[in-house]
Amino acid sequence: MPKINQKTVILTPIPIPPISEQHAIVEKVDRLVAKIDALEAQVKSRKVHAEQLMQAVLREAFNGD
Repeated sequence: MPKINQKTVILTPIPIPPISEQHAIVEKVDRLVAKIDALEAQVKSRKVHAEQLMQAVLREAFNGD
């Protein structure tokens, strides 16, 4: 863009929240990441369980037990 140059970019103010708010944001993100990790582990565990159930159903269907 012709009106945007390095000087314009350098002089553009970028607001930064106070340090206490930055810490609160980091804590919130950390909690959310921990929840995501827990949910991913739960999904993996349930996928394994579902595969085991499917194998049991197929084994019973083919063995007639």
